[in-house]
Amino acid sequence: MIKTNIDKSAKPEVPLIILGVLKGYLDDADDFMKKTMESRKKIVKKISQENPQFSAEFINIVSMVAALYSELKNDMESEKALSLVKASFLPVGLAMQMGNFRYVEDKHTFENLINYQQRTNKEGPTQLNRMEIIEQNNKNYEFHVHNCMFKDEFSRLGMPELTTVMCAIDNVVFNAYLPDKVHFHRSGIGNTIIEGRQHCIFICTNMD
Repeated sequence: MIKTNIDKSAKPEVPLIILGVLKGYLDDADDFMKKTMESRKKIVKKISQENPQFSAEFINIVSMVAALYSELKNDMESEKALSLVKASFLPVGLAMQMGNFRYVEDKHTFENLINYQQRTNKEGPTQLNRMEIIEQNNKNYEFHVHNCMFKDEFSRLGMPELTTVMCAIDNVVFNAYLPDKVHFHRSGIGNTIIEGRQHCIFICTNMD
């Protein structure tokens, strides 16, 4: 029997997904993952001590991405390491967000996309982000996020470039929920905090 429901979202096993991807790129993926998990413990401790108000889910995400990136940079140039982090974590982000959006448990509709996005904003790892709804109807859903917890924390860890991993997950998730009916965009390029704008733009357009 399926163990999830509308009020109990799926929580995928993140290290296993990452390991599965890494096995396609690294000869020593198992040993590498063990080192990454040890590095992650130190980052978890650091973030938890400095920011006790952060949710465990947020800390787990940030620490996993940061540890993975740090360990990869020991063996390869930064650009390649960042690409491998994205390749490894995009399927993780997709699995996590599809759980948040109740992809298995509820119908895929534009209305549900909006409802579960808003619920995730209130209950999920980035609940301390300030979200402003600009437009919401049966054709368009636009919201702006005025602070980015991921950018702030990755910057404190000295790795602001990792914010782009989370932006890429947004792009994949919103366009995968109803791929033939909903188009997600940001009203052009450069419309995110990491790219210098004061807020991130999110626009979902119902093409149905």
